[in-house]
Amino acid sequence: MKSKTKKKKKKKQECLSSSKGSQLLTSKGTNWMENEFDKLTEAGFRRGVITNFSELKEHVLTHCKETKNLKNRLDKMLTRITSLEKNINDLMELENTALELHKAYKSFNSQIHQAEERISEIEDQLNEIK
Repeated sequence: MKSKTKKKKKKKQECLSSSKGSQLLTSKGTNWMENEFDKLTEAGFRRGVITNFSELKEHVLTHCKETKNLKNRLDKMLTRITSLEKNINDLMELENTALELHKAYKSFNSQIHQAEERISEIEDQLNEIK
């Protein structure tokens, strides 16, 4: 009988010291005290493991759904960022085109001004000849 008690205590200490065991036994607020361990029957232990496994499975499934939702949100954000980057590039091209048009306008205006000055000079010369 003493050897069985020693084996139970050794198993209990292994379960308590194991991080996975302690997480399973204390998950979701189920706090197993050492005295309850001594009273635990094999059927009770199995029920506890099954309950903890079910809770763990539910927890994993919930996080899996949350992860999928976050992935979808991230994909949408990345698509939007890509679209915004394209829009920025298009705007930069438009800005460059506008600058080129502005330079062409200034050049054209300058040529018109020079032509007007030449015409004015020619008109002056014609008036002097008359």
